[in-house]
Amino acid sequence: MADTRPAGASSGSGGKPQTSSSGKHKKAELRRHVRFVPENTSAQLYLKGFLTSIGINRKNEAQYVVNLSESGALIVLSSKFQSGTKVQVRIEMEKFKDVIEAEGEIRWCYQSARDSTEYFAGVMFRNLPAIQATRIAKMRDWFTSPEYKLKSSTRRRLAGPLEAEPPLKFE
Repeated sequence: MADTRPAGASSGSGGKPQTSSSGKHKKAELRRHVRFVPENTSAQLYLKGFLTSIGINRKNEAQYVVNLSESGALIVLSSKFQSGTKVQVRIEMEKFKDVIEAEGEIRWCYQSARDSTEYFAGVMFRNLPAIQATRIAKMRDWFTSPEYKLKSSTRRRLAGPLEAEPPLKFE
């Protein structure tokens, strides 16, 4: 597994600040799994309950996945959820022709500072089957590999510059 600690930080810190080579204090990484940014994903997130489990009153609240790991995901939602809310998550990966389905719990949810219709939510997976955790780990290995980074940078370079957007008008 890749080391995600800042330069100069040592292991075994127990979440205590460590001094880096620059002399500034850095907080140790507390996540169990390294997050990665999946490409070409679609997400669905529903309130967990009896009615939604049989397909009644099922409203998808997810807009897109920001990042993913074996223990959870950062998902942009269209509504605010309370911390502790039980949800059902489905993430489809076009690249792998695979689906991750899991029960989850909203750990936190905050409105976007840029778009008032978006809410960023940390979702912790509950009872994720081992086979799905293995799939996520393999996806992370691919999306963080030097080979993938080279291919994606080449693809972006060949795509050319983005079309210019019209300037914003402040009235």
